[in-house]
Amino acid sequence: MQADVAEEIPVERPCDLVLHFASPASPADYLRLPLHTMDTGSLGTRHALELARASSARFLLASTSEVYGDPQQNPQDERYWGHVNPVGRRSVYDEAKRFGEALTTAHADTKGTDTGIVRLFNTYGPRMRGHDGRAVPTFVRQALAGEPLTVTGDGQQTRSLCYVDDTVRGVLAAAAQGHAGP
Repeated sequence: MQADVAEEIPVERPCDLVLHFASPASPADYLRLPLHTMDTGSLGTRHALELARASSARFLLASTSEVYGDPQQNPQDERYWGHVNPVGRRSVYDEAKRFGEALTTAHADTKGTDTGIVRLFNTYGPRMRGHDGRAVPTFVRQALAGEPLTVTGDGQQTRSLCYVDDTVRGVLAAAAQGHAGP
């Protein structure tokens, strides 16, 4: 079933699992669609949680490393809360994800919804757009064009990369095992 997650999601038949992965993830997209990004993280998350609760289904939210903002600890572990600018240029995405995590946790605590949260870091794979603002497609596009690779910052950054097939396997394992996470 496909629906605009900012609208209520009609329950046509019971389901066992609700995966909420909706959100513009590319900087090019969420900077162009800031209100849609915020609505997806707030209203969309709430509607998806209500769908899961109405069906007694497990709910899994896809979050991101952006919840840490501009982290002052690398690598981050689950106890680290981050270093976030709530009104910065990229904040619409960061805050939408942070709110989605808080809402998911509150729904589990107050309504007993079976929830889980997975934080995805730098998933890459085929069909990524070369100009979407993320590191891997930018590097690939530049390398194929014979251009110098653009590295922002001081060059000391690290990234954990995960191929999309491996991300899917991990997400399905998290959905099956029932841990609330992160």
